Amino acid sequence: MPLITLLAEQYVQLRYGFVAALGLALLAVGIKAENAACAGIGSFLLIAPAVGTGP
Repeated sequence: MPLITLLAEQYVQLRYGFVAALGLALLAVGIKAENAACAGIGSFLLIAPAVGTGP
């Protein structure tokens, strides 16, 4: 399982940058620790670079 998580984080960082990778890590930690604030911040950081400012 840790290998899958590492690969997913590397793909997200390569595709969307460091902020999205940080968001994915915060989302995973927030879900595992059942911390809604951490998961919410992580999900926002994960989605923000994907939405972007246009083409």
